[in-house]
Amino acid sequence: MNKTLVEISYDDREHAEILLEQLSLHTDLCLVRKRMDLGDYQVGNWLIERKTLPDLVLSLCNGRLFSQISRLSDSSNNAALLIEGSSRDIASYDITREALIGALCSISVNFNIPILRSLSQYESAKIIYFCATQLNCRETELKLHGRKPKRRKNRQLFILQSLPEIGPRLAKRLLSHFDSIEAVMTASTDELIKIEGIGLGKARKIREILIP
Repeated sequence: MNKTLVEISYDDREHAEILLEQLSLHTDLCLVRKRMDLGDYQVGNWLIERKTLPDLVLSLCNGRLFSQISRLSDSSNNAALLIEGSSRDIASYDITREALIGALCSISVNFNIPILRSLSQYESAKIIYFCATQLNCRETELKLHGRKPKRRKNRQLFILQSLPEIGPRLAKRLLSHFDSIEAVMTASTDELIKIEGIGLGKARKIREILIP
């Protein structure tokens, strides 16, 4: 009886030769190379965005990071961020530890995206493999018990309620007005105060927490 292989898709622009080589050694995996609009790897309904620490810092400094994270959290898929490297890799970069910690906290708490850490491509390969096999086991159990994943809209509302002074009603108004989490997260103060129940002070608090 043939064993079903666990499929891992990876973006064809991903530059991680060692990581992919290590994954290819696992006989229970099937690697699929394709162009991905979001994330660098996909296992089932999970996207994994891989960033080296220098890449993370650069995308934070040029403003691309939270736009990428918004698109991931607004996706119908679940998402995780895999950060690769050590503090030595960014020793020469002009960024404070506080700014980096603030960004990571925002990603975890405000966007509800788990953060995975590794020191090298070898370790990243192990993490992705563990994620793939565990998710495959969980998916099998969910199918056996007939449970369905949470609806996308509920996940979006949950994320929006993590913003300062945003309860269920305001979260619904925000999502209804802006249509997506990304649009809410990138909205200006002037745009936010157009929503009933959001004054200037509340709008400023929202913008402050989204800008490290």
